[in-house]
Amino acid sequence: MVHGMRTDAIECMMPWSAPFIASRAMGDGDDGHHGDDISVRDISVVMRRHGCASSSSSMLSQGAESRVYAVRFANRDGVCKHRFRKRYRHPTLDEKLTKARLNMEARTMIKARKCGVLTPNVLCVDAEECCVYMERVRGRALKEALRSGATSDEAIQAYGQEIGVAVSALHDGGIIHGDLTTSNFIVREGDDKVVMIDFGLSYPSVVPEDKGVDLYVLERAITAAHPSHTALFDEILATYKKHSRFWNPTLNKFAEVRARGRKRSMVG
Repeated sequence: MVHGMRTDAIECMMPWSAPFIASRAMGDGDDGHHGDDISVRDISVVMRRHGCASSSSSMLSQGAESRVYAVRFANRDGVCKHRFRKRYRHPTLDEKLTKARLNMEARTMIKARKCGVLTPNVLCVDAEECCVYMERVRGRALKEALRSGATSDEAIQAYGQEIGVAVSALHDGGIIHGDLTTSNFIVREGDDKVVMIDFGLSYPSVVPEDKGVDLYVLERAITAAHPSHTALFDEILATYKKHSRFWNPTLNKFAEVRARGRKRSMVG
């Protein structure tokens, strides 16, 4: 038991070494006010029960499904990602969906790390309160780095290679991220390593079509948000091909998905 934690509410507690930072900047998604019925004060009570130092001003980000708070957990800087309730859903269905997504997110992060992907360090999962506690890493989103205008061609090439290796390892391990965008990669302070974050939409799959869609989402995210940095995706794809054991069926499906996407764009 840690600081009065209820052991029946804890799914896992794994003190690994890789760091993590908040998944999204405020306003990246919608406003998050979808009938949620838990306040910042309420979540602070939950955090204090876990021995976390927090305050009403510690919220780092908010999306449609969750809020992320800065905390102190087990004497280290961390974050708490809380999936709040939705009043528009039936309570039983909402509880089932929320807990399933919470557990899936934690499990895929853990499995991704076992596959060699630099991902969030899961410290604790409170299934009862729908909270995941993770170590916090200092850095900035890849989106911000690219938009700063100060990123060299060499750095972009390095980022592309790191992401290509990470995504290929993720896919070869049977994991689909589901939301590969430049907002969901953090360039870590100190060593400029790229950390993959926000596994809220992840799920297990070995189907080439799913992997192809994952890559297509990433390509669209880069071309839409960073049209002057399309070389980044070229480097990602080339590195993916070099490192993935199943690159051939995946890239064939990616080409099909891309063709369908372009056809929809032309037709409207």
